Amino acid sequence: MERSLIIISLLLLFMAPAEAQDDFGVWSEVNVEKKINSHWDIGASAELRMRDDASEVDRWSAGIDVSYKVAKWLKASAGYSFLNDNIYKVSTKQKVADYYGQRHRFNISLTGSQDFGRLSVTLRERWQYTYRPEKSVWRYYAEGLPYAGENADLDDDDNVPIKHTFHGKAKNVWRNRLQLKYKLTKQWRPYANAESYTTKGLEKMRYSLGTEFRINKQHSFDVKYLFQDIRSNDNDETDSHIIGLGYTYKF
Repeated sequence: MERSLIIISLLLLFMAPAEAQDDFGVWSEVNVEKKINSHWDIGASAELRMRDDASEVDRWSAGIDVSYKVAKWLKASAGYSFLNDNIYKVSTKQKVADYYGQRHRFNISLTGSQDFGRLSVTLRERWQYTYRPEKSVWRYYAEGLPYAGENADLDDDDNVPIKHTFHGKAKNVWRNRLQLKYKLTKQWRPYANAESYTTKGLEKMRYSLGTEFRINKQHSFDVKYLFQDIRSNDNDETDSHIIGLGYTYKF
C-alpha cells in the first residue's frame, strides 16, 4: 500500500503541460560538504552544463554555501556562485553576439522536511539574486558580415564590426521546490521534485526524476532526468531535456 501511494504521488507531481522541446543537455556537478558541528555545515561545488544536444558548453560555475540547522525539521542556508555563461544572441535583424559573460549569484533559503516512514517530503523556499556586470562585445550579422546599426562604434569605414555594450543588470527570482524522496535501501534513494521560478510572473518550471546512490557516509552519486519548461517569452533559455550527473564527498 505504501509503495502504491508513492508511485501515485510521483505521477501526480509530473503531470504538467507537454509542449514541443528543442534541446538536450547534460549537467555534471561535484560537491564537497563539511559538517562543522550539530548545527553548522559548509560546502563547495563546481558545475559544467552542456547544451545544443550536449555538443557545446552552456556554462561552468563554482560556488560556496553555509547552512544552519534551526530545528530537526528546518534548515536555513546562504550561498554565492560565480557563473561563466556561453552566450549566443540572435535578434530579428539577424545581429549575432557570441561571447562568454560572467554573473554573480547570491541566495538565501529555508528548507523544511518531514519523514513519513521511509518517505521524506521536503519544501525549499529560496530567494535568488543575480548580477551581470557590464560587458562590451563584437556583434555581427548571422552570415558573418559586419552590421552597421544603432549603438555602433564605427570608424569612417562601414565595414568595421560593431562593438556593443550590454549594460549591467540585476535580477531577483523566487524559487519554490517540493521534493519526495524514498529510502528504498541503505544505498538507493529515488526522488522526484518540481521547482518553480518566479519573477514578475511564472518564468519557468523544472521537473526532476532521479536517484541517489550512497556508497558510504562519505561518497555518493546522483543521476537524474530533468525537464525544463519555459513559461516566459523574456527568458533566454529553451525547453530542454537534461541528464544530470553528480558526485558528493562529505567529511
